[in-house]
This record gives sequence, structure tokens and C-alpha cells, in this order.
Amino acid sequence: MKVLNRVLLGSAVGFCVVTSANAADLPSVKSAPVEYVRVCSEAGQGFFYLPGSDTCVQIGGRVRADTAYIQTNSRNNDAVNFSASARINLDVRTNTPYGLARAYLRYNLGRADGNYGDGFNNGTTGTSNYGGLDLAYIQFAGLTAGRIQSFFDFYANNYNFATIRNSDVNTQVLAYTANFGGGWSLTLGIEDGSERRVYSDNSYLRSYGIASAGQSVPDVVGALLVEQDWGSAQLSAALHQIRPVYVTGVDGYYHDTKYGFAVHGGVKFNLSSLAPGSELWIEGAYADGAIGYLGAGSYGFTQGGVALPMTDAFIDANGRMKKAKGWSAMVDLLHYWTPSVRQNIFASYMQLEYGRGGYTTYSLPELGTFNVGFVDANEWRIGSNIIWSPIKNFDIGAEVLYTRLDPKNRVLSDNAKGGFKAISSDDSWQGRLRVQRDF
Repeated sequence: MKVLNRVLLGSAVGFCVVTSANAADLPSVKSAPVEYVRVCSEAGQGFFYLPGSDTCVQIGGRVRADTAYIQTNSRNNDAVNFSASARINLDVRTNTPYGLARAYLRYNLGRADGNYGDGFNNGTTGTSNYGGLDLAYIQFAGLTAGRIQSFFDFYANNYNFATIRNSDVNTQVLAYTANFGGGWSLTLGIEDGSERRVYSDNSYLRSYGIASAGQSVPDVVGALLVEQDWGSAQLSAALHQIRPVYVTGVDGYYHDTKYGFAVHGGVKFNLSSLAPGSELWIEGAYADGAIGYLGAGSYGFTQGGVALPMTDAFIDANGRMKKAKGWSAMVDLLHYWTPSVRQNIFASYMQLEYGRGGYTTYSLPELGTFNVGFVDANEWRIGSNIIWSPIKNFDIGAEVLYTRLDPKNRVLSDNAKGGFKAISSDDSWQGRLRVQRDF
């Protein structure tokens, strides 16, 4: 038995020696090195290096769900409205000897009820999908090219859910920004004027609107900005082309190109002494033939059963082109009651003036006297929202907004129950609930 054990043990030792020798003769196989994603802290939070490059990228976006009640004037309009939207954005940055080279992309998708949006009682129902390119621009050595928030804008509806009257337009630009140090910068550029056109071709007895011809001169925009510890302030101005098509059959005249302009001033105060994160925004703008820079739009003043057109310019009864004039102002107070609960209180006012040549006065036995056409008017929007953020980048909020429209004298209102009537003002309420997750 001892002999058998010695034989087996010797065989095992010999097998191990031979196996080890043969294994030593085999070629060594090593795993390829793994290139891990590295954090790019110098570009900001959420950036990482693209593997194999010195370029940093941030991927972000949001998902938003809104429910709104909008006071309507007709059974044909949706009073309860829903909206669901998504946003994806990419921010790509590379440090170069000339400074930062940046490319930014933002794409929006959504589905909403037809009567959901900025206006009131616009007479649409049903649900539709929407989507498209929201922002896409390149910045390099002071140059900005692509689609971006207009350099004329300042507050731009930062914190309110519904829209109030202030300039808030994403448009195509080619601009240069000079930084002077100490928080001062000056931007000069050209922007796509078609994004700012406010035209109506409705015709009336004493005046008629103009239809837009093709753009031959872009809008020229300049903005002086200062950013300090106390907040920021901006002065901006824009030159806007008014180019009507050839008009025949009304006055027999050819209406040549004219130019309008807009000027703006705004200031933001950081109210950290009141509560960390609190802010106060105040701004105002004046326009002559460029009312899109006030927050006006071709949808006009729509309030209850009142629908008043808006236009940059019109032709009066004497065949002369007249430009609309107006001004707008807004204020927004953002206050943090706690680190997770904040409230906004905001208001806007806009006034448009066309003059006596812009409208026609009628008098009917059943309605009395009223104006039709491009009627002088002013509008108030006042509202507030409160938002709870139980975790970072997650908001649950509610907002209420009151709007009042005051046209000059009386205008026609389409009362769904009693037909047309002449009224001197109209108002309405709306409320919104919002759930939003940013990432």
C-alpha cells in the first residue's frame, strides 16, 4: 500500500511540473486598457470628457406635465386643457488658445390641447403633437451664430408658467460680444426679423393692414450688459424692417419700405439678504413700428369674446403708411420661503396706439357706438405661482393669472349666449398646475 501511495504521489508531482512548464511556453494574453469616462469639473456640474478627446459634454433635459383651467367665452372652447412636453439638450465645450469653443443644442417635443397656451379663448379644440428645434448655436471667441435667445431680451418669462408681456423670442442670429472686464459686455449683431413681424392684413373702412414682403434687411440688435454681485442690468435696442408687398385696388399707391425701432431697459436685483435665491426683476420697452419687441404677436389681443388685431404698420384712409407705437413694462419678485418652497409674484402692462386713422366708428341701434379695426388698447396681466421642490430639480407648482383688456371706447364682443354686443373692457382668469423634472 505504501508503494502504491508513493507511485501516485510521484505521478501527481510530475504532472504539475510538466503542466507548469508547458504553461510557461504559452503566449501571454492581456486585456485591452479600458478608457474610463472622466469628470470635466472645469466646464461645470454634469460635464464629462468624451473618451479620447479634450472635449467636455453635458447631457440634460426635462419632462413637464401641465394642467390648466382657462375661462372661456364659448362652449366650443376647451376650458380644461392638458399638455405634456419633453426637452433634450446637449452642451459641448472645448478649451482652445482662442478661448472656449461651444456648441449647444436643444430640442422640444410635446402634445397639448389646442386651447392650451399663452392666449385666452382662441377658439380651438382637440389635441395635437408638436416638436422642433428650439436652440442650436455655436460660440467662439466672442462670436455667436445660430438659433438662440434674442440678445434684446432680458427677463424673457423666466419664472412664470403662462406668458406675460415682455420680449421673449428665440431667433437666428449672427453676433459678436466684446467683454470689457468687471462684468461689462457689449453685443452687436443681426437677427432674423421674420421672427419679430407682427402683421395683420384685415381690412376696414378707414384703414387696412399690410401683408409682409420678403425680408431684405435683418434686424440690427445691440445690448449693453453689466453683471455684478448685486445683480445685473441691460440696455438694448433694435432696428426692424417693415416691408409690405405691392398693394393695388385700395389706394393705388406703392408703399415703400420703412423701419421701426425698439428700446429696452431692465434690471435684476439679487435679494439674498431677504432670502437666499430671491430676486427682483424690473424692465420696460418702447417701440415704434416694432411691437414684437414689446411681447405683441400676430394673434392680437384676445380676451373673452374680444379679438383685436395687432400690426407693426397699417395704411390709413389717405393711403399713408402709419406705424403702431406702444410700450410695455413688467415686474417679477421671486422669493424663497424655505429652501424648497418659492413663490413668484408678477405683472405686466402693454399699451398700443394706432391713432384715429387706425379704426372705424360704427353706430347701430341694437349695439350703440363701437370701434372696429386697429383700436388703441391696453392690457394688464397679474399673477402668482408657488412651487415646492421636494428634491433637487423636481418641481410641483400651481399658478393663477388674471388678465384685463381695455380698448379705446367700446368694441364688439362675440357673446356665445347672446350674440354680438359692444363692451368697453373684458377680463378672465386662468389657473395652471405643473409637475416638472429636470435632469
